[in-house]
Amino acid sequence: MKIKSFILAAVFSASTLMVFAQKGEVASARTSYEKFLGLKEANSMLLALPNLKTAKASIDKAVVHAKTLEDPAAWTYKALIYGEMALLDTVPATSKPLIEEAKAAHKKATELDKAGENKANLENANSTIFSQYELNQGVKAYQTSNFADAYTAFNNALNYRPGDTTITYYAGLSAINSKNYKAGIQSYEALIKTNFSANNQIYLDLSRLYTMEGDTSRAIAVASEGATKFNDTQLATQEIELSLMSGKQKEVITKISDQAQKNPGNKLYPYYLGIAYSTIGESAKAEEAYLSALKIDPNFADASTNIGGIILNKGINLFNQANQLPQNQQKEYEAMIKLGEAELEKAFPFLIKSSELDPKSRIALENLKTYYIIKKNQEKVTEISAKLENL
Repeated sequence: MKIKSFILAAVFSASTLMVFAQKGEVASARTSYEKFLGLKEANSMLLALPNLKTAKASIDKAVVHAKTLEDPAAWTYKALIYGEMALLDTVPATSKPLIEEAKAAHKKATELDKAGENKANLENANSTIFSQYELNQGVKAYQTSNFADAYTAFNNALNYRPGDTTITYYAGLSAINSKNYKAGIQSYEALIKTNFSANNQIYLDLSRLYTMEGDTSRAIAVASEGATKFNDTQLATQEIELSLMSGKQKEVITKISDQAQKNPGNKLYPYYLGIAYSTIGESAKAEEAYLSALKIDPNFADASTNIGGIILNKGINLFNQANQLPQNQQKEYEAMIKLGEAELEKAFPFLIKSSELDPKSRIALENLKTYYIIKKNQEKVTEISAKLENL
């Protein structure tokens, strides 16, 4: 062999060895990283850490050398290694630069990996490492009542692990605690489209959130959907209460009756039925419903107040009708007055009891005062007037 040719061959071989040496750093980083993962999964972190440090030393050499500077595998392993280091670092001041380097390496690896050979590892960096880092930051922020930052961190975690129901729940909870109700609604709306295990409670909270935001129509719709899906009493009650408050008494009567049949020991459903019937002017059915509630709980103050008021009004209406009769209908007048007095006396036990059960109820006291005004008992009128003034 000619001496010149030998020299050229020697130079070529040395160059090749340099490339292999740098490729060897990538392989070394991969091997050390895999050993770290195995020991980490075996809960042997003390043994695992030296391997992570070795992996970092190797990958730091590989990503700066001209021969492997454009190697997607090198940048992929830098993203993985630096990401794991950030997860282990509990000090934000030092962990943040590590995670930022990991993300930058991930971006470069993604750009270089045209053939997709590192796709699985890059996806793993997103779904396992980066998402976990943000999740950890969110938990720390939440535990220190920094709810706005917690929401941001949990939302960042969702960018790497989209659709994760637990993280979505954490994001919603953080938003609500930071009084960012619109963001909380957005998170919970996403949750009810999944099979999240606590969705019956999520439906209830979501309905309440819409109520707080003034969207009663959507609040009722959410409660109704959840009540049907889970056969949930709380959601059914929420739908009923909101419907009664928003003037949908007639529409909700059937649903109240259904719940009353399903829960015969629950005094609220006949009570709500009484409210619904009373509002639409069916006082006889309202009275019957309130009596059913009082059979379940004889000391149900609100039911006593409402039935007392209904019967009292019935007596007052009879008195008013009697006073409108012409003078030549004296018998009819006397008969109607008698009926009115009977209703008044029928109302009295409920009026007394409701004022005793809830002495600070203005409605109960006003009803009782009206009774005594009609009965011309000035002493009692004065006594109750004093109580009202002191409320």
